[in-house]
Amino acid sequence: MKKVVMLIFFGVAVLKAGFTFSQGDTQLWLTYNNQTRISEKWGYTFDVNYRTYGFFPFFSTLAAGRVGGSYLVNERMRVTGGYAWFGTYVSDFDIKWLPEHRLWQQAQWMIPKSKFQLVHRFRLEQRYRQELLKYPSSKYSYAYATRARYMIQFQGLLLPPKTPDGFQLSWQAANEIMFQSGDVISNQLFNQNRTLAGLVISPNRKFDLAILYQLIMQYQPVLARGEDIQSIRLTAFHVLDYRRKRL
Repeated sequence: MKKVVMLIFFGVAVLKAGFTFSQGDTQLWLTYNNQTRISEKWGYTFDVNYRTYGFFPFFSTLAAGRVGGSYLVNERMRVTGGYAWFGTYVSDFDIKWLPEHRLWQQAQWMIPKSKFQLVHRFRLEQRYRQELLKYPSSKYSYAYATRARYMIQFQGLLLPPKTPDGFQLSWQAANEIMFQSGDVISNQLFNQNRTLAGLVISPNRKFDLAILYQLIMQYQPVLARGEDIQSIRLTAFHVLDYRRKRL
């Protein structure tokens, strides 16, 4: 565990040394994430997202929705694929939301340890982003990019439940790195790195609320430089199970 944490911090330090990062916006990310099981092998997932820069007052920066179908290889591994829509808020032009259409596929597996839970996630995205035109036009132009993402996440108990479905408090730490290629990317494959840490409040085994600090190091190809974005992530996880119970 200590070696992995040190490796994450080492990777962040290498990125800092390799790019020039300027200070970006402070953001608030709000997310509702649902995972539903409909049979022994099949399920679905969806999430809705809203992001702001600044806290009081809120200034919109992005809204998004994502949906997918999941196949459970076993209780520890699942593969998922689906569609996502992302809208970036643009206040200075005729349009309000600059859309992105995204196909995505991922594999995720969980490895339980004695003191914590380890999760690996690989995700591929095919991104079709509408380009911003500074003049009115009836025609839309889209830029295409493929992005690969890898996340490693740790979670462990701080306050164990007193009953099987009782209240518990956990810590969580994660790192996700992303690389992409395609239109308007330049020669830089690195896209961004997200480092997260915080608490997970679980009233029961169906609902979790994660309160996380997130540091994003993102490369901006148009500006040919990196940007640091600090944010607070509030994520509600909702797990449902509609399988028929065995008598």
